[in-house]
Amino acid sequence: MIPVPMGHLVQLGSIVNFNVPMLETIFQKIGTPYCYDQFKDRLDKARYWLEQCAPEQMNRLRRTRNFAVYNTLSEEEKREISLLHAYLAAGGFDLDALNSQLYAIPKQVFGADLPEKELKGVQRTFFSNVYKLLLDKEKGPRLYLFLYAIEADSYVKLLDFSYGQTEEELETEKKLQEEAAAKEEKVLPKREYGDPDPVEPVKDEISMEDFSRMDMRVCRIVKAAEIRKSANCLKLTLDDGIRERIIVSSIKHDYTVDELVGKKIIVLANLKPARFSGVTSEGMLLAATNNACGCQVIFVDDIVPVGTVIR
Repeated sequence: MIPVPMGHLVQLGSIVNFNVPMLETIFQKIGTPYCYDQFKDRLDKARYWLEQCAPEQMNRLRRTRNFAVYNTLSEEEKREISLLHAYLAAGGFDLDALNSQLYAIPKQVFGADLPEKELKGVQRTFFSNVYKLLLDKEKGPRLYLFLYAIEADSYVKLLDFSYGQTEEELETEKKLQEEAAAKEEKVLPKREYGDPDPVEPVKDEISMEDFSRMDMRVCRIVKAAEIRKSANCLKLTLDDGIRERIIVSSIKHDYTVDELVGKKIIVLANLKPARFSGVTSEGMLLAATNNACGCQVIFVDDIVPVGTVIR
């Protein structure tokens, strides 16, 4: 079985939030019809690497047109964007034709008789401008693959500057700026810890039968959110390999929601459900709590598959 290139999973996966059916559709469209069975072992690794090791490489389409960038472009560069928009909006192209057109547009605007070095320079600038308008980045996935793989309706409007900025766009930009500012402020203060707690005596012996009744398994945190009514608890949405489950954990003062998402943890999965702060919790995560370190969740190496049972 030919392994799916990790670069494809990282670059295209982040665009569709690692949605499996959409990834299969993208691979089909770009002529590499990988199916889930061919990349399922790499998908979590790609997501983890991207989110934890290279978050700057995340690719997310903008929600509004980028007038801040567009207004800095020269008239020639604006014409390039207009030509690209018209071509993409018309549709009917295949992958090779799109790739050729991306290189042809700068020639059309600046002249095909440019010296090769200058031509390559304006082509690089054109690509960079498109990335900035779509992704807020100067670089991204291979542009022709990206534009061909993703549904055109999701990005063509971001290249249409034939009309001015709307009230809705202004409102969205304001909201996004407020969210970004709030996210920057949401940093937990550094906690000071004390002396270690006294070591507790070992509890009464149990049998292997007692132990085997506990179903502890590896789960991945899909979402994390604060609970409005709780000063201490977070609501965690987990993938346990079978379904999504919700647990409530009193770790709000020890972790932010952003640093939890994507991590793998150990959960006591067959603990009787209980309600905390109005939310039903379907299990309990494993953590070490001590006066010397606070609450430290036990994270699992990403190589361990979701659903693995702890024995």
